[in-house]
Order: sequence, then structure tokens, then C-alpha cells
Amino acid sequence: MNRLDACLQRFPPIYNIDPGSLLHQVMALFTTSMAAYDEDMNRVQRAHWIDTAFDHDDIVKLGALFDIPAASWEPDHLYRARLKATIAARLRGAVTRDVLEFVLVRIIDGAQQALGTRYFDLPATTGTGRSVFHTGPTEKPMTPAFIEYPKQRRRSETLINNRGLLRSLGKFTLNNKGLHPVPLQGVIRGVTGRMTTVPVLVNLTNGQVLTYLGDLPCGYELQLGVDDNGEFTANVNDKDMRDRLYTGEGFVPGESFTPIIPDPEPQPLMLERGENQLWYFPLAVFDEKILGAGVYGMPAVDLQHGRYAERDNEQSGTLFDKSLFEQPYGVSLDLWWDEDVPARFVFEIPTGVVRRDAQVDSDLDADRVRLFALLQQTVNLLRAAGVDGRVEPRALSDSQEMNDRVRILDPTLISDEMRMESRLSGLSALFDSSALDGSRFG
Repeated sequence: MNRLDACLQRFPPIYNIDPGSLLHQVMALFTTSMAAYDEDMNRVQRAHWIDTAFDHDDIVKLGALFDIPAASWEPDHLYRARLKATIAARLRGAVTRDVLEFVLVRIIDGAQQALGTRYFDLPATTGTGRSVFHTGPTEKPMTPAFIEYPKQRRRSETLINNRGLLRSLGKFTLNNKGLHPVPLQGVIRGVTGRMTTVPVLVNLTNGQVLTYLGDLPCGYELQLGVDDNGEFTANVNDKDMRDRLYTGEGFVPGESFTPIIPDPEPQPLMLERGENQLWYFPLAVFDEKILGAGVYGMPAVDLQHGRYAERDNEQSGTLFDKSLFEQPYGVSLDLWWDEDVPARFVFEIPTGVVRRDAQVDSDLDADRVRLFALLQQTVNLLRAAGVDGRVEPRALSDSQEMNDRVRILDPTLISDEMRMESRLSGLSALFDSSALDGSRFG
């Protein structure tokens, strides 16, 4: 029964309320105004609820109460889902993994209904306590993943700036900013015109030492790594050389005899948390054809390349009993390590295979970019202070074994020159560099 019939039924029977009567027409005009007022009041009431608000402006005003603005391109259905999920997350504490996952799942589900795009299968009922995101990296392309403390590959800025070139007795610092000690990986390469023989790497911070008993001519490289099972690998041009590799700990620089017990199996150098000072030098070893290419005794840690002092600045030179003849670059190093980044988490969402409704004609790439921007904006709003939270798309990837290799030598390597700063440098004898006549031992 409508409002007009309800009003007419309240008149006494003596009144004519039939359609077309004067009373019917008057009451019809009056009740029409009342119905319009009721509708306005109903709209006002509905405008106070996210699910029932009619106008887009009303939904935006509700979002402004919680400091959650709508994107200019965002459909109303997606904005409703994001707004409700974000508000619910704030009431639940907002910073835990379960709450963040709940928000992302709700937004992605809203995007499926509003944009017609599905990135992965959602459970029939969300919020059941079942985790949708896989814990840690996953090899399945259609499985979303939550990665806490993701690994980040880092390299030495000092080596990068110097193109990896290093002299004997060269020192450099590696800074491990991760949560745990990590193995050092990298490549040791021979340099053109030089002989890289028995390269020794020492971590002066923890006393660990790594020695390769062999030579690396130009074009050869010693590859140090850790496989997926955590096993240490050492290859020279794809040939396993672990039997020529010696590692140990307890290294003491400058000692005539350092009692280092080799590891039963070679182990990688470990980078402790914080700064690690590494030291490189070639070592002369008897019974090898590389006797004259390195130092005989264990050098002191403060040993340097000799340099004459300038006439007006004695501080620019080195002490005679703590220096050797200056040598050219003898090795090229490319070192890296994978550290666990603290206070960071990543939600990985697969984007390689996307199911899309046939009737949707919007730009898929643009929708993906804008959706991931919304997801990142939501995580930034909810994550704990000081924590780096990220939402990243994961594309399809594939790898295959490489059977052929082509090595191109870097033509930009600097020439092997001696940087002598004295007028008497021509009189000093340098092995493999100075002529026999016209020079003397300094």
C-alpha cells in the first residue's frame, strides 16, 4: 500500500475517495510531496553508508573522513571495496601480515569485478584464516608470495669505480647491512699483459682466507658462488676447481708461519654484519711454475707500495721498511653478496598470466599500472613506521643452460704503467718492467 492509499483509507466513509474525485486529487498532490520528501530522506540515509551511497561524490566524502581519497580513474565498486577493507584493517591493527594480506585480497577481488581482470585464484570465502600468499619465494608462476627480509644483491662501490682493477696488497671495504653473515661471491679475472697467480683473498675482519692454487691468465676467470642448495662452487671457465681451492680461518697477517688448518671442503668467505676489510695479494708457492709472481712470506697488513715523498710534503711518501716496489694492476675483481634487507617485506603478485573478461575493452597495461599503484598506496598507509613495505608484480621468467661462451676482453683497460713520482724512478729496477742495463736495485 502506497502513501496515497494509506491516507485515503483514514477518511470516514461519507467522503468520496474514488479516483477522479476532488479529495483524491488533493490528497494525491499532498502525498506526492510527502513521497518525494521520504525519498530525499532515504537518499540522505543511504549516503551515510558505503555500500548504499548513490552518488560518487557521497562515497568520496565518506572516504575523506578516513583520509582515503578516490583515484580519478577508479570505478565506484573498486573504491567501495578498497575503502571498506582499509577501514577494517585499521580497526584490526593494520600492521600485521594477516591484515595487510586481507586488504590486498579484498582490493584485488574488487578489481576483478570492476575491471574484469583476475591475476590469481582467490578462495571462495576470504577472511577464513587461510593464507592466500605463499610464505617466501615460490617457483609457481600463478602463486602470490609474501617475502619478509627479501634478499638484495650488493657490490663494492670502490671496485665498481675502479672497474674492478686491484694491485697486489690492495685493500677495500665491503659493508654488509643485512641481518646475518653472508657468503661472498664473485669473479676473479686475469688482467691483460699480467699473470694473476695464486690469488689470495683475506677477510681481515674475521680472519678467513681463500687461496686458489693456480694461475689465471688474461681471459680466464675464477667464479666463486653458492648454488641453490647452499653448496660452495668454484669454477674456472666452467671447470670445477674446488680441489685447487684452499680455505681456512685464523689468518694472522705478517706472521712468518700462520697455523691455518684448511677446511676439509672449501668454504666461501663470510662477510660479517657491518664493515669487512678485504685484502688481496698473490702468493709464491714452491713446486708451482709461478714462483716469481708473488710474495714469498706472509706480508704485514700495513705493507704498501713504495712512493717517494714530495720535496715539500714528507707525508706523501711511504716508509722504506714498510713498502715494496709499486706494481701495476694485477687482478680484476667483481664481488657481490646477497644480504637480507632488514625492516622490509614484499608482496609479489603474479602478472605473467592474466585472465580478462571478453567484454572489457580497457587498456590492460594501464589498468595494471594503476591498480598496483593503488595497492602500494594502501600498503604505505597501513605499514608500520620505519618499515619498507612493497607490492611488486612478478612477470613470467625462464632460464636455460648456456653451452657456448664468447669472451670479449675489455679494450678500455688501462695500460700497465708505473706511477713513479720521483726523478730517480728510472734508476730503480722493476722485474718484467725495467731494462737490465741502465737500472739498479733500489
